[in-house]
Parts: sequence; structure tokens; C-alpha cells
Amino acid sequence: MANNITSMLGAANYSYLFNNNSTQRQNSISALWQNYGNFQNNAASNLGALTEIRQNAAAVVESYDNAKDAFYTEFDSNMTALKESANNIKNFNFNVGENAITTSEETGEDGKTFTKTTYSKNMQSALDAVKEFIGNYNDSLDFLKSNSAVSPRVERTAANFADTTYRASLYQSIGINVESGGTLSIDESKLADAIANDPDKVSSILGSNGLAGKAEQHVDTANGQRNNLFPTAKSMLGKQLDQAAIYTGKSMVNMTNISSIGNLVNMMF
Repeated sequence: MANNITSMLGAANYSYLFNNNSTQRQNSISALWQNYGNFQNNAASNLGALTEIRQNAAAVVESYDNAKDAFYTEFDSNMTALKESANNIKNFNFNVGENAITTSEETGEDGKTFTKTTYSKNMQSALDAVKEFIGNYNDSLDFLKSNSAVSPRVERTAANFADTTYRASLYQSIGINVESGGTLSIDESKLADAIANDPDKVSSILGSNGLAGKAEQHVDTANGQRNNLFPTAKSMLGKQLDQAAIYTGKSMVNMTNISSIGNLVNMMF
């Protein structure tokens, strides 16, 4: 800015202001005001750019707040749903009684026969409970993995949820398969057979000391560090926001200087 002021005053050649030659004096005054006007226009243009920086910075902060709120809304929803379904499995009675699975020979519209499997009400309730639990577990794991880049804490939490492979063979024995990345899938027929033939084994593998208990531990750990999962605006955007604040602060100083220069010129004439 100092260079612009020097250029402005130099171009005006203000020593002529006090010269007896009125034509030279008027030309000098005209040149001074022209250069001052150019400087003021340039400063106003710069102020517009700086104001845009401030507006963009505000938009970034608003976007950050929206992203943070969306993250925690989905996080809380997933953790709540998983904890509820895990607790249901822990307390579920897998003793579904006799005749939980029945089969019959049916004829299709194409005239071919097929075996139809029918589950009792208790069996269907047991299968639905496990399906809900596994679905919620996968939803939570997928959410955390898809947001792993948000922070190292989220990445570590996702890794905890994905740690299902160490008991994969045990889960598989009752019809629950560990897929790539730690997600789980259900072989419904095999799970139904396990529930019907050995409900105590199913309860042991899925219950308090099994998958549901482990899932509940993961949820408790995640909830315990909830407020630190999403990085603060300062840590994520601090440098850029500080720069924007500095620039917009300077713009106000520049405008103050422009006003002072204008007052000085007015006093001179």
C-alpha cells in the first residue's frame, strides 16, 4: 500500500501545488485526484476480493458444522441400533421348541416339485433377531470404514469393529460367515438348523460371551471417545481460516488508510 501511495504522490508532483503558475497547479491537482481515484478503486476491488474470502471462510465453517452434525447423527443412530439389537441377542431364548422346522413337497406352476421349508413362529423370531443384529453390525462397520479418513480415531474404531476374523470358524459353525473386511453374512438354513439342534451353542457363540457381547464392548468404546472422533474445525481448517481472518482484517486497515488520505488531500485544497 505504501508503494501505491508513493506512486500516487509522485505522479501528482505535488510540489507544483504551491507554484505561482496556476495551470501547472491545476494540472498537478488533477493528476493527484486521478491517481488517488485509481488507488481508491483498486483498494475497493481488493476489498471485494477480501470480503469474498471472508464469506467463503464462513461457508467453509458452515459446511464443516453440517458435516460434523451429519456424522454424529449417523454415528449415534448406528451405535444405538447395534447396542439394542446386541442386548436383545444376549437375552434371547433360542430354545424354540419342537417342530421349529418343517418341510413339505410342493408343486410349482411349471409342474416341477420342490421342497418347501417352513419355520415356526419361535424359529422365525429367532432368525429375525439374528438378522437384525447382523444387519446393524454391518451398518456400523460400513459407516465407520467409509469415514475412516475423517480421523485416526475413526480409523481405529473401524478396525476394532472389523476384528471378527479371529472367531470366524466358530461363527461359521452356526451359519454366520465372516466376509472380506470383517462384515458378516448369514446362511439362513444352516443357522436355523443350529438353533433347532443346539440352541445352547448358538446362545454361547452369539450371547454375552460371544459376538453380541463383543459388539456391545465395541459400541461402549466408540461412545466413550465419541466427542473426539470428528476433528475440531481448528485442527481441520485452522491454517486456512487464520489466513482468511488476517486478510479480511487488513482490508479494514486499508480502508481506514484510504479515508485518512482522502481527508489529507481535502485539507490541502
